[in-house]
Amino acid sequence: MNQTRDKYKKEDLFVPYYQSKKLKKTEKSARTPEIKEGSLQDLLQLSISNFLITLIIIGGLIVVFLIFFFMFKGNIVIGIVFSGLSGFGFQMYLGMKKKEKENKFVVQLPDTLAAVANSLKAGFSLDQAFEFVSMSMPEPTKSEFSKIHLNYRVGLTLRESLEELMNKYPNTEVKLFVSSLVLQAQVGGNVIPFLEELKEILKARVKLRRSIAVGTAQTKLSTGIVALLPYVMLMLLVSSGYDSLTNTLKGILLLVFAMIMQVIGIYLNLQLTQVEM
Repeated sequence: MNQTRDKYKKEDLFVPYYQSKKLKKTEKSARTPEIKEGSLQDLLQLSISNFLITLIIIGGLIVVFLIFFFMFKGNIVIGIVFSGLSGFGFQMYLGMKKKEKENKFVVQLPDTLAAVANSLKAGFSLDQAFEFVSMSMPEPTKSEFSKIHLNYRVGLTLRESLEELMNKYPNTEVKLFVSSLVLQAQVGGNVIPFLEELKEILKARVKLRRSIAVGTAQTKLSTGIVALLPYVMLMLLVSSGYDSLTNTLKGILLLVFAMIMQVIGIYLNLQLTQVEM
């Protein structure tokens, strides 16, 4: 009776694997063109070409320039400052999206290890375990392990298959995962207890990472607010008639110097909030 129950449990566990494997064959012809990793398409999750996205961004910056140019009665400096600020803000947004994807992958790592261990317990090979992860886990783990499975299947070693993952996500958790898995494969022995122990270690690190993010969130928010305040003050001054900062050479040089010092201050402040793990 217990054996029958265990059999049903295993079958329930791998239902998504077999279903997605069947769908993979039927939907092969309906795939969209491959999107390059780290590109604007990938970060913004858009299906249009990188060239078109770049044109839209440039057009947006020109629109911002024209809005501030006409809002402040033909003040070119104000237009340049705020279009540049918009470009810098968009660049920061892309960096945040990239970091968000990296953090998402790290958070999913313990569940990924659990899925690999369960697959091996069910009698799957390591190659099939990677395929199971690529079909059952959400993004970005799904696409990453799909590549690992493909590389491993065509004949690359485990180290070579996982090397790209470590280069793409250069953080301690991924390095620990890759180096430990490669070392265990070289040494040999039962990999399942090792994967379960590694899963617990990564869970603890993910929990610590979240605690650090919560602890530094207020400082990062304060940095962002303080960084925007000078530009609000600049708008108020120029709109009130005090336009020496934008209409004289000395004022423009002083404004450029202040902006450079502000960027240095923000960089130093963000470096202080980063905790090496």
